[in-house]
Amino acid sequence: MALRPEAVELAAAVGLGDALCDPARSPTAIWTHGGLRPLPAFAAAELLRPHAPLAEAGPSAIPHASSAVITMAFSHGRAHCLPEGNGFLVPPADGHVLKAASFLSNTWAWLHEAAPATCVLRASVGRTGEDEPPARPDRHLIRAAVTGLHRAVGPRGEPLAARVTRGDRGLPQYGVGHRDRVSRIREAAAKLPSLALCGAAYEGVGVAACVATARTAARRLRP
Repeated sequence: MALRPEAVELAAAVGLGDALCDPARSPTAIWTHGGLRPLPAFAAAELLRPHAPLAEAGPSAIPHASSAVITMAFSHGRAHCLPEGNGFLVPPADGHVLKAASFLSNTWAWLHEAAPATCVLRASVGRTGEDEPPARPDRHLIRAAVTGLHRAVGPRGEPLAARVTRGDRGLPQYGVGHRDRVSRIREAAAKLPSLALCGAAYEGVGVAACVATARTAARRLRP
């Protein structure tokens, strides 16, 4: 299947592993002249080992956390309006299952305009060293998310709809020395002229950071 360059670049940025080849769902990719290979950094390390051992050593040392995202829609008629802002984070010291929530209806104007009587939120669970919460059944995760939201922002009622999306080892974790590690990875990978690395394991886990690394990869391989 041939992909237009901009489609390949975007796939590299957001890690379309489910759609293109790898079910690991980590937004990390190897891009070569022969095509795109979306896979997590620890799997990329296995491919790099025979060709660039120094580049392999870096990705294999980057820890990854599993996570689950619970997207929910609530009726405005049964719940208070969302607070101002785009969401909140929950410190791990608090001991709650919920680690963050995004108020999608506040963030995206088109979403609010498309469904003004509905507020859409996204909650997430799963931290480094916490593999158990993301593995719980969907109904348990939804209940934990609703309970956490009730405590944080007031009664929401029951969601009109909910969907759980899981990422097994899908969130790279940046420890002390990560920037130096990435520099060593880049230096070693640069010795393979037909290879470029991009994605969340390197210079940022957000979408914007992933897009930036994908564009850099595109320029490297398609000057």
